[in-house]
Amino acid sequence: MSNDLKTTSIWRRIRGVGAVVGPGLVTAAVVLGPGSITVSSKCGALMGYSVLWTVLAAAVMMVVYTVMGARIGMVAPESLLTTVAGRYGRWLAVLLGLSAFLITTGFQTGNNLGVGLALTELVGGSVGLWAAVFTAVALAFMWFARSLYRLLERMMVLLVAVMIVAFVGNLLMIRPDVGGLARGFVPSKPAIFGLVVAISATTFSVAAAAFQAYLVRAKGWKEPDLRRGTRDSVTGICALAGISMVIMITAATVLQPAGITITSAVDMARQLEPLLGPLAKWLFLIGLWAGAFSSFIINAMIGGVMMADGLGIGEHLESRWAKILGTAVMLLGTVVALAFGRNPIQLLVMAQGTTIIAVPLIAIVMSMLANDRALMGKHRNSVGMNVVAAVALGWLLFLSFNQVRILAEKYRESVGKQQAVVQVQ
Repeated sequence: MSNDLKTTSIWRRIRGVGAVVGPGLVTAAVVLGPGSITVSSKCGALMGYSVLWTVLAAAVMMVVYTVMGARIGMVAPESLLTTVAGRYGRWLAVLLGLSAFLITTGFQTGNNLGVGLALTELVGGSVGLWAAVFTAVALAFMWFARSLYRLLERMMVLLVAVMIVAFVGNLLMIRPDVGGLARGFVPSKPAIFGLVVAISATTFSVAAAAFQAYLVRAKGWKEPDLRRGTRDSVTGICALAGISMVIMITAATVLQPAGITITSAVDMARQLEPLLGPLAKWLFLIGLWAGAFSSFIINAMIGGVMMADGLGIGEHLESRWAKILGTAVMLLGTVVALAFGRNPIQLLVMAQGTTIIAVPLIAIVMSMLANDRALMGKHRNSVGMNVVAAVALGWLLFLSFNQVRILAEKYRESVGKQQAVVQVQ
């Protein structure tokens, strides 16, 4: 009888953990893709521990918006963009859906490259081959899986666990500078502002936070589950920030003192091998693959579901039009990845930075809904959440302005070079 009671107690604890782990971890898994891994590696190699504070700040902002998304999903009687269409007009819902579609297409390119590069380095073959193979696997999973959300949740838990084992495994091989770590959490002027923009875009993903509204509905959570949903959101984003920091700390401890620069996440794995041994390389590549594949399906579904919901033709993961549009995200991402080639670092950094142009509008609408007394009642945003949300929105607007300025400068440089070529001819 004693053994039976112990077994029952263990299963209750496991179910208790399962009650906390849910949509928040799915969101963490989709955000923690190859772009985040690449940018974290590059930041650590180039700037050491000095920008750890940016990951923490972005994570706090991400927590607030993810909690907002979860609350809207659990309290509102209709889906996110259906609610937007009813309150502010279908045109705004379409615009937000299109923004999410374009954002996720940019990220999907990085997912394809991450899967392809990791497996090419691990087992051989070509980037294009592996990108195509895993796109086919993801499409089959999306179209033929029964109870899509439940299977996705279990898969994401497994893949996040793989990433934790892989990246923390590398961290255990080194001895970080404790003083440097502590100073890294004190805000300071970054040496390379473009990488800080990319860190913000990879850690603070407003599109993924908005999709939390759909995930909690797919989970079956409603207003009575608000406390559980909040814990879940915080748990997921803490996992996201923790893994990003572990990668950055590893690069800062091993590569930065040696003056080693990297050109890709795979290059990060190669540079670890002579310094920490072959196991370090394999662990990093396995973590990179897990990060890329964990983002594959969910990222595409964000674009597909939000575009379909914006158009008023589908509002959940299982809807036909959401899957059709999600397929389009996957295929477009694959085509761009195949066209780009083997060295994705600049593409990944630019993709993460460029997508930040579209997100302020999503953030503004989420804040409007979360503060709508008629919609949210007593569950509308607190003063503290609104303060953090306002700071986050200001940061997004600043980054967007800066990114537009950078793109305009690059456009002028490109036009100038073309004119110079014409004059020479």
